[in-house]
Amino acid sequence: MPVRVDWDRQPVSIHSEDKDELEQLIEFLKVRFSIRKRSIVMPDRESGGFLFFVYQPCDPRWITEFYLG
Repeated sequence: MPVRVDWDRQPVSIHSEDKDELEQLIEFLKVRFSIRKRSIVMPDRESGGFLFFVYQPCDPRWITEFYLG
């Protein structure tokens, strides 16, 4: 299931209905692109599902790469 990314927000937030999917995305970003400044996965109180925040620059193509595998 694809994630929803809120690029207009500071910090950027990444949302999904699937907590495990977000955990896998975090691991991918950490290993492949050294993204380490981020929050833990937490419940999304506004939209339902789960989310995490990224506190450093993240290229949208990196998230696409996760899904294209």
